[in-house]
Amino acid sequence: MKERIWVTTAEACEILGMSRETLRQLRLRGILLPGKHFRRWGCTEGKGPLQWHEPNVEATITGWSKKNLQ
Repeated sequence: MKERIWVTTAEACEILGMSRETLRQLRLRGILLPGKHFRRWGCTEGKGPLQWHEPNVEATITGWSKKNLQ
């Protein structure tokens, strides 16, 4: 079975070991970008739940952490 790339917020938090608030802050600070790291899904005029591109999020967070948390 093919592994899913786009996951729910709850799944992203579990996989990445971080809180919803941390993901939210990284998104609001522009570290995680729409289309690359997250997208809205559903027919709710841009207000649907977010899905996260797990491999891109993990790679960006790892790179950002190495650069900014030394």
